Amino acid sequence: MSGIVGQNLGRGSGLVKVTAVVADSVTGSEIADDAIDSEHYTDGSIDNAHIADDAIDSEHYAAASIDNAHLADDAVDSDELAAGSVDTAHIADNQVTLAKMAGGTDGNIISYDASGDPVAISTGSDGQVLTSTGAGSPPAFEAISGGGIENATIINMTANLTLSAGNNLLTANLAAYGADGYSTLGDAVTVSSGVYTFPQTGYWMITAVAVIYSDSSAVVDQEISIQTTTDNSTYDGAAFSFTTQTTTGDYNLMYTHFILDVTNTTNCKAKVYVYSDGTNTVRGESGILTTYTTFVRLAAT
Repeated sequence: MSGIVGQNLGRGSGLVKVTAVVADSVTGSEIADDAIDSEHYTDGSIDNAHIADDAIDSEHYAAASIDNAHLADDAVDSDELAAGSVDTAHIADNQVTLAKMAGGTDGNIISYDASGDPVAISTGSDGQVLTSTGAGSPPAFEAISGGGIENATIINMTANLTLSAGNNLLTANLAAYGADGYSTLGDAVTVSSGVYTFPQTGYWMITAVAVIYSDSSAVVDQEISIQTTTDNSTYDGAAFSFTTQTTTGDYNLMYTHFILDVTNTTNCKAKVYVYSDGTNTVRGESGILTTYTTFVRLAAT
């Protein structure tokens, strides 16, 4: 044996007794497999430099044998963690910060869906509020219901209009009022060829007013009416008011009103008619309200 000094070999029982071994002279080939266990390691003698990458698995750990004292600071990273191994029980309370959450859309709010899973509520519009949509669905941003009147429009007849006998649709000299400090509230109702179009759905109060006189000396009946449609085609009489003129040139005031549930701004519209037995004049002025129609949105539909 090279490397053995002061050979003192016993022959009993087939054993060879080595009195001394030269330092660093025993190689791996001269050590039997599985011959050295932890009793023969000096405490702290095995460091990272002497452990091959991915060489030690959990089968070689005694139960609960590796504690914090035997782990170097910042030594274990995500590569050493089994997929899904970090569960709720191993995350301390209040440890997940906003910076660790996935990015989202500005204005979204996190809630839960019918399955109990997190869901992002889409950002609403300016002025909307977060409201409940009932059990089984997340809340949503919606317009405030019953929070006060938000839309009001006055359409005025700006000049006199002479009409023949019969039922006449008011189509001429109509414009949004613009005097005496008036201002349209919210989105305005518009008129074209006598057809009034609403800017949004909801319950709308329509009030039609007319000042009228007949050029005939005979007794004549006069009427104002509101007609509405919900299919943008067939108009029905919704409300009317009438009077009887007995003296030529006398002015008569008529008005009527109706609440229309505008469920669709394309299909739900209104018209105003004036009826007289004979030729008549409907009074109109630009600087004061005489014949006009008002529209006030009372609430959401």
